[in-house]
Amino acid sequence: MIRHIFIAPIKEGISEEKVNEKISAMKEIKNQVSGIIQLTVGKNTGWLGMANAVSMVIEVKDKADFDAFLSHPYHVHIGETADDVFDISGFVISQTEY
Repeated sequence: MIRHIFIAPIKEGISEEKVNEKISAMKEIKNQVSGIIQLTVGKNTGWLGMANAVSMVIEVKDKADFDAFLSHPYHVHIGETADDVFDISGFVISQTEY
């Protein structure tokens, strides 16, 4: 199993409405991309660490499913429009196998 962790700082001045629209689009990845076992996405609580950010965790079976997720047109579109809401220079991205 592979767990993909993605944290994206929200740009200053972006409305909650735009953030929620992006979160909804990110949640839709699970319905668009086969091979995703679990997807969790939401705005960070800010209790510890980054407060003004969105985190996404995706779990897939193997590297082939991860590669399929990365190259899927829906995911590519989400990535191409990320800078509408997020400070892309602050992205934190990690994968772990378990």
